[in-house]
This record gives sequence, structure tokens and C-alpha cells, in this order.
Amino acid sequence: MQQLAVLWDIENVTPQSNSSFLQDLFDFLERDDCKISSSLCFGDWTRFNLKRISTTLFEKNFELIHVPQARKNSADISLITHATEMIFIYPHLHRFVLITGDADFRPLLQTLRKHGKETWVICDAGNASEDLLALADRYFDYRSIGADISDVSDVSDSDTASQGEIASAVTKENAFQLFQEAVVLMLKQKKTPSLGSVKVKMKLLNENFDERTYGYSGWKEFAMDAMRKTQVTLDPENKNNLLLKDNAIEESLPEIFRLLLKTLPKSGDWITFSRSSQLLNTQQVNIKQYGYNRFKSLIIDAEKRNLVETKYEDMTWFVRRTSS
Repeated sequence: MQQLAVLWDIENVTPQSNSSFLQDLFDFLERDDCKISSSLCFGDWTRFNLKRISTTLFEKNFELIHVPQARKNSADISLITHATEMIFIYPHLHRFVLITGDADFRPLLQTLRKHGKETWVICDAGNASEDLLALADRYFDYRSIGADISDVSDVSDSDTASQGEIASAVTKENAFQLFQEAVVLMLKQKKTPSLGSVKVKMKLLNENFDERTYGYSGWKEFAMDAMRKTQVTLDPENKNNLLLKDNAIEESLPEIFRLLLKTLPKSGDWITFSRSSQLLNTQQVNIKQYGYNRFKSLIIDAEKRNLVETKYEDMTWFVRRTSS
């Protein structure tokens, strides 16, 4: 049985206190004969938005490490110190799972890998550092953790079946759109879209993306072809970086998300997943054509883009447009 440790920067990744994330997290990590040996969560527990979730964390046997915000990055320093000590104190730990997207943890990942530890990162796709994720053995957006776990939902079996029960790859055309969207989003976030970081961003935005699906021998071959079909080009001053041909940041929202937003009230009222799915069906939209076999996965990817927000109430999932 493989032993693993979980170290969580709660102020970088903060799910809703009433979400099912914690149970989904344990179910996800303890698959395939794995066991969580140690779980620590770092944050300033006097902060109002953390008080409710702290109770749930304690009930799940997390050790809550209180780090007052007296100085910048104090929680990061505490987490790095604990993780480094655990390498030597608990040599039986095989995998370290960091719940954060903070670029400051890159040296820690490098240290863990030098000591032969497997590294996973669970992040918030909206603020995660692609450079950090590129160092991890595996990475996931926290919203995706429970996406493939059976849960109670009001999306009927017939709705799911009509959308296709077998996972579908992103079409080549949509993959090119995803490539441009990733570059646009990184530029909006004041990040430098390097060839490597753009691939990470694409996988965050749609985990079904895989350039090998389209017959490419490698990522660079796909990227060069994608640049011929989009407004993305190489930076003439640094051939490892990308920019837009007109040097302007433009909207690049994939069609499926534009169609999804049409199903949601402009007023911002909540509607059920089931109702939104039915409205897509009414428009004769088959989400499988866009690389989705489950409606919930589509909603998760929309939430990563800050297009929608969700809630789980009375055993029913709801979605609405964001105010931004």
C-alpha cells in the first residue's frame, strides 16, 4: 500500500464550505491501494471565510496549522518547512499531494522529486501557476476531483445517455480553438505564454485534450500546426514564447460555452443542471462533439473560466452566470 501526505494551502484553493470536495478528495486519493498517512492544512483560521470549512477539515482529521497573516507568504514558508521535514522524518511517504497553485512552491516540488517522491498538485485553474504544474507528476483542478465519481444529481440518465456515455476526445478544430483561448487567457492574466505553459493551461481548461489523438508525434508539432490555423504566433524576440498576431487581447470563448450561457438566465438566477442540460438538448447541441461525455464536466470547465458558479443544495446541483 502506498502512503501519501496531503499539504493544503487553504487560502490559495478555497472550495465552498458546503461542497462535496472533501469527501471526493479522500475517495480520489485513496484509490488503487493508496492511504493518506498525514494531512495538514495551512491558513489563518481567524479569517471569516475559513471558519466554517475549518470544522469540516477537523472532522476529516486534517491537522490545522494556524499561520497568522503577519507577514507575506508566511503560510507558504510554514508549508515548505513541514514538507521538507517530512521527507526525512517519514521516509515511507511515497506521494506528496500539494493543494495549491502558488508558483512559490516550485523549489519544494524540485526538492521532493530529487528525493524520489511522486508529486501531485491540486489547484484552482483560475489562479494556478502553469510553471508550478509543469513540475508535478500529475495535476488537477480541484473542481474536477469529483467529476468522475458517481454522485447524486438531478441530470437524468436519459440526458447523460443522449450526450454519449463514452468519453470523447476534443475535435481537432476545437483543440485549435482551445490553443488560442489558452494563450488569450494567459495574456489577460499578465502571464508569459511559453510553449510548455500553454499545454498545461489547455489541459487545465479541458482535461480530455491530448495532441496524440490527432496523430501528432509530439506537442511542438501540434503547436506549430495550431499556429497556422489561429491568430497565435511565435514571439520574434523569444521563439519559446507565444503572442497574438495582431498583438491585441481578444475574446476567444469556445462555441460550447457560448451555447451554454444561452441556457442560463441573464438575471443571474439559479437553475438546475437538469434544466440547463434540457435547454441545450432543445438547441440540438450534443456536448460529445465538444469533447464532453458528462454535463457536469462541461459545467466544471465553464466554472474554471469564471463564466458560471455552482452550488449543491438538497441533493440537487444548481448553476448560474457569474456577475463578472
